Amino acid sequence: MGIAAAKAGFDVVMAPKEFTYLDFYQSADSSAEPLAIHGHLPLETVYAFEPIAPALTAVEVARILGVQGQIWTEYLPTPALVEYMTFPRACALAEVAWSAPSRRDYSGFLERLRPHLVRLDLAGVKYRNPWR
Repeated sequence: MGIAAAKAGFDVVMAPKEFTYLDFYQSADSSAEPLAIHGHLPLETVYAFEPIAPALTAVEVARILGVQGQIWTEYLPTPALVEYMTFPRACALAEVAWSAPSRRDYSGFLERLRPHLVRLDLAGVKYRNPWR
């Protein structure tokens, strides 16, 4: 839908559910996760998101203003659960938004993520450990 909107001349914030709905389960084993609306969106899939489609012209690419992650909270009654569902996937989405595709590397991202998780620990953020 975002691609069609950019082709039609509209400014777009790319937010396809397959890559940006942070209220989806992070693990394929949903029994190990907080209740979610549906779907499965692991960290690696968020990182694989490419918001700029090759089919777009330079003028259409200029219409892509950025990306957005969504987290609907009807199944997440506490701030800790919202944090758990958001992080570290929001970190992956941020790197997608700020990095050229040629500079993205999932293994490198995981290494860069380690010190960031220490900062989240110090801030008391309840995130999902990506190595479990």
